[in-house]
Amino acid sequence: MAVVHPMKRNSNFHVYFFYLGLYFLFFLYCGFKSQAKKEKAPPTHPLAFFYSKLLKRARNLSFLPYQPPPKLPYDLGQLSYDQWFGISFRDPRGIFSTGSRFIIKPFPLGYLFSQPLTIHLITSKGEEKNYPFDPSLFDYKDLDSRNWPKDLGFAGFRVFFDEAEKKSWAEVLSVIGASYFRSLGLGETWGLSARALTVNTTGSSREEFPFYREFWIEEPKKEDSSLSFYALLDGESLTAALQFLFTPGLESKIEIENFIFLRKTVESLGIAPLTSMFLQGENSTTFYNLLHPEEHDSDGLLMQMDTGEWIWRPLQNPPYFSSFRFPVKGKLLGFGLLQRDRSFDHYKSLLLRYESRPSAWIKPLEGWEGGHLELVELPTTTEIKDNIVAYWVAEAPALSQKQFHYSYTIFWGRDPQPRSELGFIVSTRCARIDKTISLYVIDFSIPGYSEDLLPQPMIYVGEGGRLVESGVERNPFVSGLRLSFKIERQGLSLIPLRAYLQTKDVPLTETWDYVDFP
Repeated sequence: MAVVHPMKRNSNFHVYFFYLGLYFLFFLYCGFKSQAKKEKAPPTHPLAFFYSKLLKRARNLSFLPYQPPPKLPYDLGQLSYDQWFGISFRDPRGIFSTGSRFIIKPFPLGYLFSQPLTIHLITSKGEEKNYPFDPSLFDYKDLDSRNWPKDLGFAGFRVFFDEAEKKSWAEVLSVIGASYFRSLGLGETWGLSARALTVNTTGSSREEFPFYREFWIEEPKKEDSSLSFYALLDGESLTAALQFLFTPGLESKIEIENFIFLRKTVESLGIAPLTSMFLQGENSTTFYNLLHPEEHDSDGLLMQMDTGEWIWRPLQNPPYFSSFRFPVKGKLLGFGLLQRDRSFDHYKSLLLRYESRPSAWIKPLEGWEGGHLELVELPTTTEIKDNIVAYWVAEAPALSQKQFHYSYTIFWGRDPQPRSELGFIVSTRCARIDKTISLYVIDFSIPGYSEDLLPQPMIYVGEGGRLVESGVERNPFVSGLRLSFKIERQGLSLIPLRAYLQTKDVPLTETWDYVDFP
């Protein structure tokens, strides 16, 4: 935090005005920041002039009718996933040959990836140049590319990083499909994804999937440990200009500036969406794969409120499409889809290694006042489809010709979320005793756990159910406590549930939030 020292009186006329000038410049800077926030001006950056041009282009594009992307050549659209994944980029150095710690390789079009995009390079001198598509860039195996358009384009790109500078490359970022991208911490396996935004995931309007039309990638220098790139996003109802600063590591992070321009009014505009998969877990009552007790990329949604409350919502594979809102009073400090369960024995998959999949944590910066978080869960019977999405929605309606600016950072890793002094939820288990009675068992791990603790359970059972009995007991296996309670169902509606432990009227744990499906 900058500290402005009071200016002392000085008989020296020139010194006085020197400091006055500094103060005036500081005043102008603060005013510029305030005005920039109002007018959605681009952030200060070495390539701010380029980014301002991209902003202008995205804004102008929003005033033009939407043009859908051209259709994919038939043979590329008929590829299976394995056939598409078998297409390789020929140059091992990627699109730059500077010998940096990054290697960037484009993805080919094909399979489900049918929206072509253009890649531009920004050289170390700040010059912009196109990276043209040519079939010879890829080994297409037996595919005949002679009748393909010359400007076919790419599907996205992937990034490899040499952490120890020993020419040992690990894939750390993948950008492909609509507005999707994903990362992970070094040594982890691929899991959940993020998107630039969502459009009408819930509500009565048809869901839309805006897509990247163009990327500009800065040429990394040999000493660089971060990679910058920019994107132009386009869709039926909006356009957007995005700036990404990606820093890989044991905990990777992506810093994002997103300027959105509305073509049409959008019923639900989701900011910083995270997408994941949950087939079955320790809280499930229906199982689809008996070989693996649990199968999920994430097992819960964690929310940090500025009231000091932390909320943990275990994910579910619901019987039908379900969406839930979590109002934000004040400012949201963070949220994320986490993979808390790190025990191989709970998954038992040598191939898929669910226990080593990353969590992702969103740290909001500019533009995140009020609004609500939304969690969407879809039913699924297979692990190959994402069925979970979580994002933030602003209070202000997303009206036609409006523009918005949001900045935030996504952290990817084993435990990317900030540390809390509260006890955290280790597991949630549920059992149906009979048609109306359900038993819930929640384990809390408590930092500095002491057997002298005398916790009081605070349990809320919503309309449609009633609390039958409850109890708290010590659980030395998690260095904490176990809360057990039974509820009686009195109808066929969803029953909202909440619980936490407190001592001396002070919360001892984060808040457990759940719904009981009929």
